[in-house]
Amino acid sequence: MKILVIRSVTTSVTNLIDEIFFRFVFSVFWILFLGIFGWAAHSTKWGAGRKMSGRTKRLRSFALAIAAIYFVGAFLYALESGWISFFFVLVPDWFRLMMVGVAAIGLSFVSWALRSLGRNWAPSLSGIRESASLVTAGPYGIVRHPIYFGAVIFLGSLAIISANLLTILPTVVLIILLYAQLPDEESMLLERFGDDYREYMKRTPRFLPRFKV
Repeated sequence: MKILVIRSVTTSVTNLIDEIFFRFVFSVFWILFLGIFGWAAHSTKWGAGRKMSGRTKRLRSFALAIAAIYFVGAFLYALESGWISFFFVLVPDWFRLMMVGVAAIGLSFVSWALRSLGRNWAPSLSGIRESASLVTAGPYGIVRHPIYFGAVIFLGSLAIISANLLTILPTVVLIILLYAQLPDEESMLLERFGDDYREYMKRTPRFLPRFKV
């Protein structure tokens, strides 16, 4: 009986330590992610955006609402409120650890894409600078929307790391919304760059890289 109790206590302590580690990693990744975009916004000094269509406004408003729900869930997960364990889903620790590496890859891809854009970057669907040039090298030679691609990898990995429905469910919706706004963004780019962007579209996949054997 004593052995069973000791094993039970040991398992509980181990699980608690593991969860503290995952919450710490989750929090650090989000600080880095927000810091990268904060740096991009500051360095590019982006101001007023373009006039948006009704569809774009609705899409953005819905995305902001889901993002707010997500951040509430993420904040609760990071703090580990007592009742949040009700929303946990069973994900093996080895798989969550693997997703730590995948999240780092996604974050690195986002950072690479932002550096490649430099002062050409602007918040999604907010407009294009008059002095902007069409960037097709680096990550933009792999996919046309590497920031979105990296962000989806990052968000999906973090959702698995958290193993919590409060972050998993909003993440699924956010990923769908990110992909849904690609046509609007490409319409804006076609309007700005014309035939150059049409040629770029022909040779470069929109979202998923092509792997040549």
